[in-house]
This record gives sequence, C-alpha cells and structure tokens, in this order.
Amino acid sequence: MDLACVGAGIMGQRLLEQFDHHDDVRIVAICDLDEETAREAAETRDATVYTDHNRLYRNESLDAVVLAIPSFAHTDQAIGAAKRGLDLFVEKPVARTTEKAAEIRTAIEKHGVISQSGYLSRYSPLVDRAEEVISDRTVSLIEGRYWGGVPGREWGREKAKSGGSTVQLSTHIFDLVRYFGGEVDHLAAVGGSRVNLESIDFEDVNSTTMKHENGIVSYVSTNCVTSVGRKLELAGEEFALEIDFTHQTLTGTVDSESIHYVPDDAASSLRREVDAFVDAVTERDESSIRTDYADAARTLELTLAANEAIETGEPVSL
Repeated sequence: MDLACVGAGIMGQRLLEQFDHHDDVRIVAICDLDEETAREAAETRDATVYTDHNRLYRNESLDAVVLAIPSFAHTDQAIGAAKRGLDLFVEKPVARTTEKAAEIRTAIEKHGVISQSGYLSRYSPLVDRAEEVISDRTVSLIEGRYWGGVPGREWGREKAKSGGSTVQLSTHIFDLVRYFGGEVDHLAAVGGSRVNLESIDFEDVNSTTMKHENGIVSYVSTNCVTSVGRKLELAGEEFALEIDFTHQTLTGTVDSESIHYVPDDAASSLRREVDAFVDAVTERDESSIRTDYADAARTLELTLAANEAIETGEPVSL
C-alpha cells in the first residue's frame, strides 16, 4: 500500500510511527504547509516533501491518504483524494462544520472509497473488555468526563478554529457515549467560566445531558481548569463499570462480582486503529473499521449541538 500523509504535526507524526510498523505500507509522500515540518517527517522514510496537497495528488501514485490536519483546515483535501479513488484516514474532529462534513461524506460515498476516522478510544482493550462483560445487558445510564486542562495548541484555544472544548477535546467521550448508547434524540447543555482563563475564548467548563433514541440517559462534563483525566461510567442491568482511560483500568461490578482489568498494552489503541485501516485497505474489507467517516460526522454533529445548547440556553433536538 502506497500512502501519503497530509499534515505532519504532532498527530500526523504519531500516526506515521504506527504505519511504520507495517512492512506492506510504503509512505511515499508527506505534505505540510510548513515545509521544514514535512521534511523532518519525510527524511527518515525516504518520502517526497510537499506543501501543496493538490500537487501531491497529481504527482504521486497512491492507494490511501492520511489527513492529520486541524478541523478548521479542511477544504478540499479529503474530497480531492476521494475523487481520485484514494482511501482515507481522517483524524478527528473530521471537519469544523456539519456542512463541510456532509460535503466530504458525500464525496466518500459517491466514489466508494474506504474511510476511517481517528476515534482511537473505540479500539481500546478497555472498551473491548467492557463490551464483553456487559454483553447484551440493558444499559441505562452513561456518564463521561474529559478533564484535560487548557488545549496545548494555540489554535485549540480559539473557538472559531477548534470549536471549543466540546468539539476538540471531549469529542472522544461523546463518541464513546454514542458507541455504547446509540444515537441521541435531544440534549441540553450549560457552560461557565468562573475561573476566566485568559488563554481560551470559550467557557472553561461545561456539561451536557442527553436522552438517546433508545431511552438511555447520558451526561458528559468537560473541564479546562484542571487536568485530571478522562473516563466513562456505564450503569445498567446488574452492572456498574468505570473505564478510566487515564490510568488504563476497567473496574466495577457485574452481578455483584468485582471487575478489575488492566490491559497488557495500555498504548495499543492507536496501533489497533491503524492496523484496522491497513487491513481494510489491503483486504478491501471494511469489517475491521469501527468508526468510518459517516459515523464520525455524527459525533461532530452531536458536539456542535452541545455547543448550540450552551450558546442559546435552549435544548436541541438532533
């Protein structure tokens, strides 16, 4: 598989390191607006350097493209790749607006390319184990938190570019709420800024309460004031579980019996996510993909709806 990466920043480099483990993947080109950043990532891989993705597409013979760019930077990178029949790995959030996400989704579906988004938590061994132990039991309540402190990147501190903390940070938690709870019917959300962090231009804490189409109730809190960690709690028919992604543990009870699980490889989620994409592309079988572009676009819609509820003070139906 011949692969190109558009976006050679922190996330792009992390993804490239995982693709490096695959002998059947050849990274042929790396593109970044900052030529030096692209060059640093390309030189150890004998890849061609580009600062223009359209020029890359014209010059290279490719099978797939990784897009590791900020959500606000999405223009025609994904659409141009799809038109050329190139399979796509798109880092989350997969766009900045629902309109752009719909445009990209349409191109992917029209040209029949394989897609995957960067919601790596779905590939966590902790999630696998939680699914296994609750099996087909009825889920009643889901609570999640992303208490991650101030976003590290400058653009992440500007709501116009990042979408704020809900869209950029706790999106992983919202995605897992959908994964375990199904689609959301309506939600309400509030935000506050008692600490008034000057480094961000959006609320420093917020909470969203959701009612799912199947009757499940869920709640997500986001905190930029204190960096504590991220977790998901599940409660239902004779079980209560806590997935702690910070400390990489699954604890709780099922049928009054204690559960305590620690995966052998706590860092394997990203690797498993990349493995799934490589398998899907090389085998032309999408069954290993847990979150394609269309699914990720629904998570984007959910987080943007939470933003709307915070801004208007009114409930939002999806």
